[in-house]
Amino acid sequence: MWDDEVALARLTRWSLWATALIVLWALLVLASRLPWFDLREIKVNGAQHVTREQVGLVVYQHLRGNFFSADLEAARVAFTKLPWVRSASVRRHWPDALEVTLEEHKPLARWGDDALLNTYGEIFQAATSQPLPLLSGPPGSEKEVAQRYADFSRILLPLHHRPVEVDLSARRAWSIRLDDDMSIALGREHMDTRLASFVALYPRTLANVATPVTYVDLRYPNGFAVRVPIAAVKHTALHHGEFSQNHLHTARLVTGQGKQG
Repeated sequence: MWDDEVALARLTRWSLWATALIVLWALLVLASRLPWFDLREIKVNGAQHVTREQVGLVVYQHLRGNFFSADLEAARVAFTKLPWVRSASVRRHWPDALEVTLEEHKPLARWGDDALLNTYGEIFQAATSQPLPLLSGPPGSEKEVAQRYADFSRILLPLHHRPVEVDLSARRAWSIRLDDDMSIALGREHMDTRLASFVALYPRTLANVATPVTYVDLRYPNGFAVRVPIAAVKHTALHHGEFSQNHLHTARLVTGQGKQG
């Protein structure tokens, strides 16, 4: 090999290139440690519920180093653990800045006793004083219940009422409570059809009833059952001087036969 001039020339070239790369790497490492590349600016976009104190804590704990050495993935993961953050991205901006972009949860409703539900049907933990509907259901049903809430809200629009509670029971029976405190049992099937029929019938039936209706059962093929407060029935009967035991039965008015699921 040492007598092969071509091989020696090739080895010399490779040695020179390797030496040059090592020197270049050393210079880059040295340059990266210069104070010119210390992080001087961190810009945060999309923060509405996330506070400056929370951002500062993440920066202090997870953004060690400078422009080159800061662990952006660790910082991104730390930002996603903040209560209102759904996703986060962290990018470098030459020569001394980082840009953090946050996507915050948009609350759709409260879920159960201690959680919130976002517009994607995902559960998250955060505190808010915002008035929100209450949704509930078995574990794993969050997206389904959120979709049903949207469907029921759309169907109820002609009545100028909205659901403030939507519940899916363990037996997969649906029920809702409206903003006028009326509760509606929808059952396990044909929920949209039943609610749409009720909305269509409402102007000709319950809209003309002076006594407030507290409960409606739509699980009948040809009608629905209603319930009014006993106290309201007594008051109405006594006002007209007609109270008798029979008035107690008017607290349950049933139309249609054969309750279904």
